[in-house]
Amino acid sequence: MALAIARKLGNTNPAIGHAVGEVLSMWLSRGGYPDIKRNKDEFVELLAKSLQERGMYVDDNVKKTIREALEKATKIADKLIPDVSSVKHLDATSRAIANDAEDPFQILRNAGIDIEPELEEFRQFLVEISGKKIEGKKSAPKLANSGVSPELLAIAKALEYSGFSSDALKRAEEDLLRYLDGLLEDPEDNAVEIAYTVKLLRLVQRGEVDKIRDVAK
Repeated sequence: MALAIARKLGNTNPAIGHAVGEVLSMWLSRGGYPDIKRNKDEFVELLAKSLQERGMYVDDNVKKTIREALEKATKIADKLIPDVSSVKHLDATSRAIANDAEDPFQILRNAGIDIEPELEEFRQFLVEISGKKIEGKKSAPKLANSGVSPELLAIAKALEYSGFSSDALKRAEEDLLRYLDGLLEDPEDNAVEIAYTVKLLRLVQRGEVDKIRDVAK
């Protein structure tokens, strides 16, 4: 959703991601994912308010974009874990988002989960928001044999070498936000790298040292 909002506003301010994360965390702790699906309009209004409080201009067109992005995002989420009681799906999803996952899409496909059509639909949606001409269909981003990018690996290792001091964590957060701003210039092509960057950013913000060490391996 943050990608769609940034595209619609023509603004890569990190406050957009903070607003989305804050509202999602609050709602998930309150009523969980099913509650978001049942109350999409209320969720959109709450997110719009959070964005406005951060200085973002939100009108009805922006709210419409948020609603459409939410609809498309829930399609992906529904396929990732169609049944929360399914150990197979939960295990596959956990392994796919792990730092050492070489090809998360293949892990999901092996478990009978194919989210690439939904990711392609979301990519086309982002293209439409930006006003670009939609050309031939592209395949969803692949991570085969790539793992974490050298840029993110360098940040994680620098933190490890610094002993995870408070100053180092603060600098890493600033570096990750700048890197994320650059990636958001072309979110369609950088979707996977954006996901990894946001994941590392949240680890840094929460000071989860052990998990950052895993990234640096």
